[in-house]
Amino acid sequence: MSHSITIRCDICGATHSSSAADSVGALREVIVQMSWSRARWDGRVIDMCGGCGAREMAPSAPGRSCGSCEGGELFDALGHDRIGHRLANALLRAGVDNLELLSGFSARQLRDLDGIGAVSARHALNRLHSAPNERRS
Repeated sequence: MSHSITIRCDICGATHSSSAADSVGALREVIVQMSWSRARWDGRVIDMCGGCGAREMAPSAPGRSCGSCEGGELFDALGHDRIGHRLANALLRAGVDNLELLSGFSARQLRDLDGIGAVSARHALNRLHSAPNERRS
């Protein structure tokens, strides 16, 4: 009987599957060669695809606090950092363009959207429910 092992990026939700790997550890060894990594995020260890890893390691443009930002309430609420911007852009692509719509989503519903993983879903809900003065980063 064959089986497939899938690892999901906790930031963007991208997946990589293998039916050849006989264990999660073996699959992790293979995907490291594809630039996937494990990282410590908010006190937890997460899986991160190569794209998210490259964006996390990229330096910010000098003199700009948030890199490229379209602005707006989603960006302000989710944070002017890499994860906040990626999350706001993924939400906009999914048609969620304001905080009222976002507040109707559960973490599970957010993870079902393209480009949103468990860490991003939790980040969105934490930022959404934080006090406005805590969101100014």
